[in-house]
Amino acid sequence: MSHEARIDFEKSYGRVLDLLKIYVDPVFIRVLVHFWNPNLHCFEFPQFDLVPTLDEYELMLSWPKSVGVYTCRGVHIGNGNIRGWKLKTLEDHLSSLADKEDWSTFNKTLALIVFGMTIFPLHADTVDHVAMDAFFSWDVHLRSLVPAVLADTLLFVDFCHQKQGKTLRCCSTLFYMWGIAHFYASSHMGTLPDALRSFSKIPLRHHYAMEWKAKVERWSNDHFSWICPSFRPGDILIRCGDYPKELGGLRFFYDSDHQDEMHAICRAWEKLVFMGDRELGKARASVSSDYEEWRKRRGMPLPSTLHAPASIDRELQEKFDALTKKLEIMGAQLKALEDKNEESSLVIDGLQRQCKKKDQEIERLKDESANLNEKTIQATKMQKVNPNS
Repeated sequence: MSHEARIDFEKSYGRVLDLLKIYVDPVFIRVLVHFWNPNLHCFEFPQFDLVPTLDEYELMLSWPKSVGVYTCRGVHIGNGNIRGWKLKTLEDHLSSLADKEDWSTFNKTLALIVFGMTIFPLHADTVDHVAMDAFFSWDVHLRSLVPAVLADTLLFVDFCHQKQGKTLRCCSTLFYMWGIAHFYASSHMGTLPDALRSFSKIPLRHHYAMEWKAKVERWSNDHFSWICPSFRPGDILIRCGDYPKELGGLRFFYDSDHQDEMHAICRAWEKLVFMGDRELGKARASVSSDYEEWRKRRGMPLPSTLHAPASIDRELQEKFDALTKKLEIMGAQLKALEDKNEESSLVIDGLQRQCKKKDQEIERLKDESANLNEKTIQATKMQKVNPNS
């Protein structure tokens, strides 16, 4: 892929290629699914409850600005006829496009493969109609896929929790990143300016299932953060039309009796309401008294994250805010340097490709010159043998 093609790809599809570079530990995924509470639709850990949010998934994907929201037509779990393209067919087509240097079509084909293999991997080695429908909605209509990706993930988490041992056929890379970032955030706050490209900087060790389970059960405020390190508070999604942000919980309607309600929810996604610091005040991580009471009613221990004391020293708070601001600036500078370094690598790669082509052209000209020289010598010899001809 040329340097210009790589830049055009990221402008259109964000950094989805980086998802391919992340190794997902399936053992950690299975342990997270073990703590899923299907009645509460969240992960119920001994010390706290947690669930991925749209804001976190939006941050990790870093897709370009969208217009509206993609609403999936339904995900079918189980065996049946698969409609789609075989991965091998698309890869062969991708190679031919690279040979022709048709980078525009190459980018679309590559993005479709990533969508089918990483973001909506419902069937192995196949980009099925669900992935193609989602890709078309984004590529042509710029519909945001984040709600669909998150809903797809939680649906399969719920399914795998009920059917122990089933494979998680969703965007497990983002799910894995979300879990690791929360549980290892406390020692990396301010050092991960980019959720996706900085993920590899988190040092991880391989653990067996029982080891992961024991670690999760012991996790407390020393190992956990309510806010992912790369999250920068901004505008928060408050509600969708007349619905609250949660839309009454996860709902999946396929039968005709609920079509009106399903269409109403789809229309609500077109009327998103956001609020920021101006309306909500400066964002802080704390635990409300309602949440503590809710934990008590369920017979669960109180969360380890305590309330921020009301009498906190103003000067200390100002210093903390200033330090946080500096960390944000340094994080942005680091991100800019990483982007510049990657662009330089792409430029070098492009120049190396050009040099290779020039070398091939030089070799071709040398061969032609040698052939012409040999023909000239032969013609001269023939003229000496037949001087009268």
